[in-house]
Amino acid sequence: MNRAFDDGARRIVGRAQQQARALGHGGIGCEHLLFAVAESPDPAGAVLREHGLTPARVTEQTRRLLGGTATVFDRLDGEALASLGIDLQTVRRTVEATFGPEALRPARPGPRRRWYHRRRPRRPGGHLPVTGRAQRCLDAAVHEAKRAGSTAVDATTLAVAVVTADGGLVPRIVHTTGVPAEALRAAILRRARHAG
Repeated sequence: MNRAFDDGARRIVGRAQQQARALGHGGIGCEHLLFAVAESPDPAGAVLREHGLTPARVTEQTRRLLGGTATVFDRLDGEALASLGIDLQTVRRTVEATFGPEALRPARPGPRRRWYHRRRPRRPGGHLPVTGRAQRCLDAAVHEAKRAGSTAVDATTLAVAVVTADGGLVPRIVHTTGVPAEALRAAILRRARHAG
């Protein structure tokens, strides 16, 4: 980890790696950093939780956006079926009661393997790589710290960079709260000024 990160920011990045590994992802993305910020006891984490970005919600939205929790019923028009006398929720409950809660989830295809690609086995304890977008987010945190006149990235600076990340899953996850990213950024900075 870069020396420009203080202990709080390092803990967030470490926790993001644990979350990526727990979700079975091959690298640390901005969504994992968002999860770690939301979980942190720092003032920035408290702001995210107050605005509805709890660790559970970030995980749920990450899975949903990556297609991990979509079911057959998510693609059906409940109102159209109701006009035909079919209650979608009743059908869902009946199917899950009969076949189990995972019965409606589509099977996840295994990784595509080609005969000419040899994969090296991944060591379970090794570091996961940081995605390009997450690296840009970490770089933005360094620039944000320098702009604020600090020599180190702290949890607040990292949180500001994460919630204002461009592209990927984070803007879509933040959008589900109904709070604009810039408003979250302002709230995080306000709380940090009052805490420090």
